[in-house]
Amino acid sequence: MNTSPRPVTAAQLLAMGEDAPFELIRGELRKVPPTDAGHWLASGAFATEFALYIHCGHPGRVLVGEGGFLAEQNPDSVVAPDVAFMHADRVKQIENRRRYSVIPPDVAVEVLSPSNTRKEIAEKVKLYLDNGVRLVWVADPLRMTITAYTADAGVRIYHLGDDLDGGDVLPDFLVPVAKFFE
Repeated sequence: MNTSPRPVTAAQLLAMGEDAPFELIRGELRKVPPTDAGHWLASGAFATEFALYIHCGHPGRVLVGEGGFLAEQNPDSVVAPDVAFMHADRVKQIENRRRYSVIPPDVAVEVLSPSNTRKEIAEKVKLYLDNGVRLVWVADPLRMTITAYTADAGVRIYHLGDDLDGGDVLPDFLVPVAKFFE
């Protein structure tokens, strides 16, 4: 759904203010509607598990809210994962905290909503991986699955009864999938 007649830049999106309900994909504004309770709860569970991971001695930051990552320029793409994790060394690389981060998170989490299309999610996963995000998790609260994507074209689907593994990106991160959908 194109809500803008000509390409919008990241600077124009930033000027709209932090309450602008949009992401920017290749110059096109895309509305990001409020989510349902299942989405909200799953997002909170990811944030909690990331915080526990940090507490166990893995320095980094949990990124929540609608923080934007400037993934591409000309045309601009600004995406806001539902939850993300960034190792401490990458956090230190962010020079201007009054603009969108050009430093990608290590992990981006997208929790599916009824308004998401497969095409839209596939496009975002590719955008993340093509622009430095090392691991993308797509959580589906209806099916209670988490699909993991890596830049080397690896895809793995985790089901209830499985443990979500952070692999090389998040060493020692091992959490039962059920925890994200309780």
